[in-house]
Amino acid sequence: MAHVPHLLLESPWDSQLVEVSEAQAAHLERVLRLREGDPVSYTDGLGTLGEGRYRPGLVVRGGESTIDRPTDLVVVVAPPNNRDRARFMIEKLSEMGVAEVRFLETRYGQGRPPRADRLRAWAVSGLEQSTGVWLMRTSTELVTLSGLDGPVAVCEQGGSKEPPHARTVVIGPEGGWAPGELPEGAMLFDLGNTILRVETAAVVAAARMM
Repeated sequence: MAHVPHLLLESPWDSQLVEVSEAQAAHLERVLRLREGDPVSYTDGLGTLGEGRYRPGLVVRGGESTIDRPTDLVVVVAPPNNRDRARFMIEKLSEMGVAEVRFLETRYGQGRPPRADRLRAWAVSGLEQSTGVWLMRTSTELVTLSGLDGPVAVCEQGGSKEPPHARTVVIGPEGGWAPGELPEGAMLFDLGNTILRVETAAVVAAARMM
């Protein structure tokens, strides 16, 4: 069976015909060689999943359904100091269906959050690749451990081997935590015996928590 392309289409949709972006049209027609009438699936990134047909530059809407978000997990991570590594992390977490990624400010952190447009493009790429229906939320704003709400699991060796009951999981910087940076009584979560890069740890932690 041929691969059916999956598209994020900006909402609201006011008619049965929805425009695709120039980049999407170029990929569909030049790379995937889609023809008029070929099937596509689509989403608004907010839980709507549709099955339609392609018309040059447009999607003809078909049957649609609403899908619940698969998880409310928030991954908070010290930014990798390399754009390619950050892209890998965002795309993979988006493919997995993580609800949100936020970036953590730490004393030993060396990276900075990528630009907002890049974060969104990477999240969209992961969504379309995985045929997901909920676009992962991202932000360039740095947060602190003290600014996080609710139960928070911090990935650190020596912690629990079992995933804790928490909505938020935190991955610190590759340089480790500064003395006193982890709050007293933090819920620690051990990802294993090896030291992982932050982007690897984020994917492993999300998989374990989900």
